[in-house]
Amino acid sequence: MTREDAIALLERLAAGWNTGDAKAAAACFAEDVDYADPTRYAFARREDLLPFFEPPPDGHRVTWHRILWDDVTQTATVEYTYLGHHRYHGTALAEIGDDGVIHRWREWQHLDDARDWDAFLAGPDPG
Repeated sequence: MTREDAIALLERLAAGWNTGDAKAAAACFAEDVDYADPTRYAFARREDLLPFFEPPPDGHRVTWHRILWDDVTQTATVEYTYLGHHRYHGTALAEIGDDGVIHRWREWQHLDDARDWDAFLAGPDPG
């Protein structure tokens, strides 16, 4: 997989989330995926992602702020904002298999309903 292929896969994933198409988003992952936030949830099968990826009543949206690609490990790192029930700013690692889909996804995110990405990066308000 090339960097361009990885970016295209991540853009398909974002498009699935942004249009509320849980099936299209889940199709970016392997059948036997390892998807987790190490402190809150874990999924081991693509089919288990379908209800997790269903949009809330007002929809959801993800924006990739940065995508880094490591050709040797076939791993992408993304910085993102996810807006659904809440706004989260975070980072994820996506290990992509020879079949062109994500086999392992690890995300770490911060709940921050008040600030956009730039304000979040600026750090806490010294008040």
